[in-house]
Amino acid sequence: MASNLMQNTICQSCGMPLTSKEQMGLEKDGSASVDYCKYCYERGEFIHKVSMQECIEMCSLYGAQAGMSNEQFKAHCTKLFPTLKRWQTS
Repeated sequence: MASNLMQNTICQSCGMPLTSKEQMGLEKDGSASVDYCKYCYERGEFIHKVSMQECIEMCSLYGAQAGMSNEQFKAHCTKLFPTLKRWQTS
């Protein structure tokens, strides 16, 4: 059963599934981020200062880990990323 800490099931920056506390990024105070993974977020800041399109390009290299070709995964990310918290404009 998922922890109460797990508010989002995916990272709100890259879309990676968040299935354990170990995968979560850290806030400035050292607590686990409920929104972002450890590959995107550390000490309350985004690790990579990139645009959404640059992040899509970086993530599309990991298609095989998602069970897709890199091209399929890029298409998936292109649809998903605008819905994620990090990339939404206010």
